Amino acid sequence: MRTVPILLAAALVAGSSSLAAQARAPDPVDYLLVVDSADLSGWSVEMHVHGAPPGLRLAMAAHPEYDDRFWRYVRGVSATSAAGPLAVVREDSAVWRVATTGGDVAVRYRIELPPASPGARQSWTPFLSPTGGLVGGPHSFMYVLGGEAAPARVELRLPPGWTAATSLDRLSGALAFTAPDFPTLMDSPVLVGRLRRWSFEVEGVPHEVAYWPRPDAAAFDTAALVGSLTGIVREASALFHGLPYRRFVFLLQDGAYGGLEHASSTTLGAPSEELAGDR
Repeated sequence: MRTVPILLAAALVAGSSSLAAQARAPDPVDYLLVVDSADLSGWSVEMHVHGAPPGLRLAMAAHPEYDDRFWRYVRGVSATSAAGPLAVVREDSAVWRVATTGGDVAVRYRIELPPASPGARQSWTPFLSPTGGLVGGPHSFMYVLGGEAAPARVELRLPPGWTAATSLDRLSGALAFTAPDFPTLMDSPVLVGRLRRWSFEVEGVPHEVAYWPRPDAAAFDTAALVGSLTGIVREASALFHGLPYRRFVFLLQDGAYGGLEHASSTTLGAPSEELAGDR
């Protein structure tokens, strides 16, 4: 399945001031996503909008193939500017308006994860556990209506010993990443936790394999896993006469099933007991 995030229809109805703002290079939107090991019921997000338009409107995106409606799990939205706190009004199920006359605005909110469904988890479903989880994408980030072309910078603050794997470009010296625009940010999930990682190249294009194991994961032949993925990529490159990306990341998860493709990554369920049994 190919994921191309659908932004809410309201994004097409931007005011003339928003259109004028897009005539110049838009200011980046900065995000800080915090996972606290003391409370794994969700994560906190700080969103910094630089040069916000008057009457700033924010929204959560919907997915074209599955709509988890994560706007239902947004809690405690607040906003401030240099002048102090700003009023926030929920205009619709997935749209918020911040009472600002413009300038830099900081927005804070929390995503409270819904109760886990019984049985195996779908590989694209966000989750948190004591050893890792899946965050990012439409399940984490609000966006500015009319400002979808703005670049984004995302910093992660994670429990000790956790790392992150994503197709987003990483900034040097920090657990931080960039996206050229909001649709790219939405199309780039982030696997976090105590990950196992391998890499390979096909036709000079780097590929990364990141695997989140459960604490009781069965041992399996990691060389065989990476070799199989390398062979699949080589066959795809030969079939389509090249690879349509400059880097690709496999986000593999123990205890999950199914898969969802993205432009430069894929989330895949890879139960360790099945890998151990070569199934």
